[in-house]
Amino acid sequence: MEEAKALFFFFFFFIVAASSLPANFAGNGSDASDALAKDADFIDELPNQPESIDFRQYSGYLLAEPVSNRRFFYYFVEAEDIRPLSKPLIIYIGAPSVNDLASALLSCFQQVGPYTVGDDGQTLIPNPFSWNKFANILFIEGPVGVGFSLSDNDQDIYETQEFWIIADMYHFIVRWMKRFPEHKNNDVYIAGQSYIGALGPGLATYILYMNTRPDSTPISIRGILMGNPKMDSDLEFITRFEAKFRMNIISEEILRDHRKLCHVKNTEDVLICWKPIGEYQRLALALDGYNVYSKFCPNIDIKSVGLDNFKEKVYDCNEQCVAGYLNIPFVQLMMHVQSTPWGPPMWQPYDSNTRVLTNISSSTPYIKAAMAKGVRVLIYSGVQDDENVIPNMIAIKSMNLTISSEWRPWFDNKVEVAGFVESYVGGLTYATVRAAGMKVMIDQPERGFILAKSFITNSSLPFTKFV
Repeated sequence: MEEAKALFFFFFFFIVAASSLPANFAGNGSDASDALAKDADFIDELPNQPESIDFRQYSGYLLAEPVSNRRFFYYFVEAEDIRPLSKPLIIYIGAPSVNDLASALLSCFQQVGPYTVGDDGQTLIPNPFSWNKFANILFIEGPVGVGFSLSDNDQDIYETQEFWIIADMYHFIVRWMKRFPEHKNNDVYIAGQSYIGALGPGLATYILYMNTRPDSTPISIRGILMGNPKMDSDLEFITRFEAKFRMNIISEEILRDHRKLCHVKNTEDVLICWKPIGEYQRLALALDGYNVYSKFCPNIDIKSVGLDNFKEKVYDCNEQCVAGYLNIPFVQLMMHVQSTPWGPPMWQPYDSNTRVLTNISSSTPYIKAAMAKGVRVLIYSGVQDDENVIPNMIAIKSMNLTISSEWRPWFDNKVEVAGFVESYVGGLTYATVRAAGMKVMIDQPERGFILAKSFITNSSLPFTKFV
C-alpha cells in the first residue's frame, strides 16, 4: 500500500509538472542547430592530457528547464573502442558528501573517468580503470549550484527538491539525445554513489513512465548502478550507529543510547538524540567519513590547522587536485565553461548552500517498479563506509525478493577475495567490496572496475581462478 501511494504521488507530480512546460520543450531546436552545437562542444584536447588519446570528448551546456533557464553542464567521453556506438551509455550523476551535493566531474576526474588529476593539480594521468573502456559516459552536473551549472533564477542555488532534480535530469537527457542522435538507441545505465540511492531509481522510473507517452523520446533504460546508496533516510537514521559500533568507533554504551534515544526521526527527538550523536562526532573528529580506516592527506600538517577545524579547512587530497585543475582558466576555456552573472566561474567539489527537499524517503518502491519493467539493479557497498552498509542490507531484505544466487565470495584479478555477492530474482545484485569505503573507485579501483563491467556486460562476478 505504501509503495503504491509513493508511486502515485511521484507520477502525479510529474504529470502536473510536464503540463506546465512549453509545448515540445524537449524537442525544440532544429537538427542543424543541434549539429552546430555539438560541433561547438567538441573538445580538441584538454590541457596536459595524456598523448595518444583515441576517443572523442565533448562538454557544454543544455537546457534542463525553460522557465528559469536552468542549464546543466555536461562532460561526455566516448567509449575507448573502434566502434563506440556499439557500447552502452552510462549516465553518471554526481553524489553528495556527508551533507552536501557534489559535482559529477569530481567522480569523473577522481574515479571513473578516463583521467585522474595529478598531485600538481595541473596534469591529467591516464586512468587504467576508466569505465569508458567498456561504455560511453555522460557526466551531468546538476542541480544548479553544483559545478558549472547555471540558472537565471538566483533562488535555484538555494533550494530545490528531488522531484525537480529528476524532472530536470530527464529533460536534459532528452535534449542531449537530440544533440547526439547517434546515441539515442544505446542501452542506457544510470550510475552514481550515495545520493544516487534516491535519484537513480526515481529517474529510472520516470523514464519508464515517459516512454509510455506517444509524444516522448524513448530512452532504452537498462540498469542502475548505485555505490553505497542512501536508499531509505529513516532506516539510515535508525541503524547507522550499528555499523559505527561494529567498526569499533563507538562504545556499546553510546550504541545503547542511540537505540534508546534516536529510534524515531522527528523534531521532538532532536535535542535528546544529540547526546549519542555528539559523542560519535567527537570520537570521529579525525576520521574520514567516507572510509573510517583511510588516511587524510599525508601532506597536511594537522598542527598547523588545528584538529577542531581540520575538516573545514581542507578538502580530501584528490578533491584539492581536481578543484585546482578545473579552476585553471585555460581548462575552463577548452571545456566551454560559461561565466556566471556574478563573475568568473568557480568550480567547487561540493555545494553546501542548496537545500534539497526530500520527496523520496525510501527508494525501494521505485526500485521494484523499475525491476518490474526489466531494469537491472546493482547495489555495491564499500564495507568501510560507516553510514550505509547496514541500512542498505536491511532495505534490500525489506523488498522480499527471492534469492537466485546465494551469498558467495567474488574475486579480483589478483585471485583475492574482493567481496561478497548475492543476486535476486528480477535482476537485483548486491555486492560488497573489501578494503573500500564509499568511494570504491578510489580505494579499490580494480575491484570497482570489475563490478561495473560485469554488471554492464550482464556477466557474473568472477569466481576464484582456481576453479
